[in-house]
Amino acid sequence: MAREHRGERGLTPGGVALLGPPAIRRAGPHAPAPPGPRGSKAWLLLAYLVLAGRGVPRSRLTGLVVGDADDPGAALRWNLSQLRRALDGLADLGGDPLVLDLRPGTVVDVRVLASGAWAEALALPGLGGALLEGLTPRGSAALELWLAAERERVAGLTAAILHEAAHARLAAGDAPGAVALAARLVAAEPLAERGHELWARALVAAGDRVGAERRVAECRALFRRELGVEPSASLTAALRTRGPGGPGVTAGGRDGPPDATGQATAGTPAAVDAALEGGEGAAHVGAYERAIELLRTGVDGARGLGDDARLATALGALGRVLVHGVRGSDEEAVAVLHQALVAARRSGAGDVAARAALELGHVETLRGRYPRAGMWFRRSRELGGDDARLRAWVGVFDGIGRSDQADYAGAAAVLGEAAEDARSAGDLRAEAYALTALGRLRVLRDEPGPALAALDRACAVAQDLGWTSFLPFPRSQRAEVLLRAGDLAGAEAGFEGAYALACQVGDPCWEGYALRGRGLLAAARGDDAAALDLLVAAPGACRRQRDAHDWVEAHCLDALCGFAVPREVPGAAGWVDDLEAFAARRGMRELVARAGLHRAALGQPGAAEHAAALVAGIDNPALAAAPVGG
Repeated sequence: MAREHRGERGLTPGGVALLGPPAIRRAGPHAPAPPGPRGSKAWLLLAYLVLAGRGVPRSRLTGLVVGDADDPGAALRWNLSQLRRALDGLADLGGDPLVLDLRPGTVVDVRVLASGAWAEALALPGLGGALLEGLTPRGSAALELWLAAERERVAGLTAAILHEAAHARLAAGDAPGAVALAARLVAAEPLAERGHELWARALVAAGDRVGAERRVAECRALFRRELGVEPSASLTAALRTRGPGGPGVTAGGRDGPPDATGQATAGTPAAVDAALEGGEGAAHVGAYERAIELLRTGVDGARGLGDDARLATALGALGRVLVHGVRGSDEEAVAVLHQALVAARRSGAGDVAARAALELGHVETLRGRYPRAGMWFRRSRELGGDDARLRAWVGVFDGIGRSDQADYAGAAAVLGEAAEDARSAGDLRAEAYALTALGRLRVLRDEPGPALAALDRACAVAQDLGWTSFLPFPRSQRAEVLLRAGDLAGAEAGFEGAYALACQVGDPCWEGYALRGRGLLAAARGDDAAALDLLVAAPGACRRQRDAHDWVEAHCLDALCGFAVPREVPGAAGWVDDLEAFAARRGMRELVARAGLHRAALGQPGAAEHAAALVAGIDNPALAAAPVGG
């Protein structure tokens, strides 16, 4: 993108603005705005090319954008001439597939939103506005469906930017700025609890405890009224008194007098190092409460010493434990990890910053915020250098995110490299995770041989490690391969075992995925009543845990739709709406396409054309062969 920004009040860059009312802009504070293309179809065509990010066959654009014209070919040519005139000097447009080739220095706001730094995104004049605000497609139901899905995706990207920016400002000590951004986040996503929690944390940091308590109370009332549920305990925990570490770092007993356990020496470098070593050791054996207690003591001690290097290490370790060891604590973990980045920057601790960036990318992957996750993974790779173990874990989560966005070729390459890095680093957990993710990718593409090869190895490694909390994931994937092959007895053993293990370790995420498998198995056996009960329960299980993998819930919803739509189950249309909104907001391209197929099976106008255009842009033979309705 062009670098004409000078902070949030800087110069307006030259380029294409699709957020809010669309416009073409020239660089410079006094540059006249050129006239935009005439007609809504030209703007829709431009937005389609921008958001596709690659060449699009003219035949697809003709049918989708101008298919209602008397002479669609002539209409496409006329709209392209309008775009070329408006984009003169900013971009070139031509070829078949049709390619939008941006000139150097041209900024497109939706691309900044996806891959730019948060400060750059905040500087966008249209941030917070809807995609092509005020524009309504006419004469094309398929185009209306496309625009609705893309608006949902842009809204999700906007919320991700506001969330990241608020945390970054909070970690940098700009509590008022964080309060303002968190308020915008809650306005954008009023029923997302993490925004309310972040707002409360920012208010506490700003010294407005009354306002924070009011925010918690208002959130609680909103959730009771709109959702019929209570927010999680994490919301109230945001009000707890903080130690000198600020928001996200709860004082671990350090505000009172020293006790008899040796805590009085926490202000010495040796004591800080001991607390960090003890915390890491406790986490390694699963004693997470003790680990957090020790690491918070280390954070307070390092902060008291003014030792940024030790502080960065302590914050990074605490953030990792909160992510991996305490369910429902990801929002606190994000706050702590942003603080670790600030301390690492001050001390030059690139290795700590690399691991913090990895964990932030991991959390964004869980939440389905893949473009922001990709930004963190790029930063982690840059900072991590030759650390093969770090590269392996970055590749695991990056590969999962690429799969969720239907970039299967990119995902396969990244996951293959991750497995190699894991083996070279001797990290068997990373190897098991990479192989499971590769197996999952092969399941999605209906490639049973490669899927079983990866999943058998993953199960063996995880079992040898005694990694029982992870085993339900590869076992469910393996059972699905058997189900598709018609081995119902083998599939039953796999799904039942995965479900029992998920329940034993208390993981609603893998429990939901195993319920999905059991529901598909019941459907294959013709037991529709049991299948419906199980498939309805599956996404509900995922929602019991606030920090669950969003991709799991999405695939549970898709399985429910695939069962309910062809059987004309009451409520099927509503489940399809839920799937499309959920997947579109996260950029899960294949699941948006599958929602379109389900809509087509319901007979909704434009759905078949919309789905066909989406399927054509995804390299997955299994999707291309899927019948309408899944």
